[in-house]
Amino acid sequence: MVPTFTVKSERQRGDRGLHLQGSCCNSAAAVQLVAAAKQLLAEGISPLWMDCHQLQVMDRCGQQAILQIEQLASRAQVTVYWRGFSEPVVQQLSATGLYLLLRHAPVMRRGTYLG
Repeated sequence: MVPTFTVKSERQRGDRGLHLQGSCCNSAAAVQLVAAAKQLLAEGISPLWMDCHQLQVMDRCGQQAILQIEQLASRAQVTVYWRGFSEPVVQQLSATGLYLLLRHAPVMRRGTYLG
């Protein structure tokens, strides 16, 4: 059984971002992820932080959501930082080349971001 997918908006020490948990591996999960990112972008946050420590699967649907978020953020002139991919998720993203296109949380910010 594939774990469910949840997206939570979080704030800590002035930073805003999304905490992803479970498996983003169907269109409903992808729509949920994009909608949550759109909400934060509409609020004018910058940068957008994505905490992926508890993300277990990111298949083609989830990867399409990542691309859509990156495009939306680019249009809004917001940088998206991805943090905490597990090795299996890195492998899934690397297989399509997407992993190399993402910005990863800068070292100086890792200690201050969401958890």
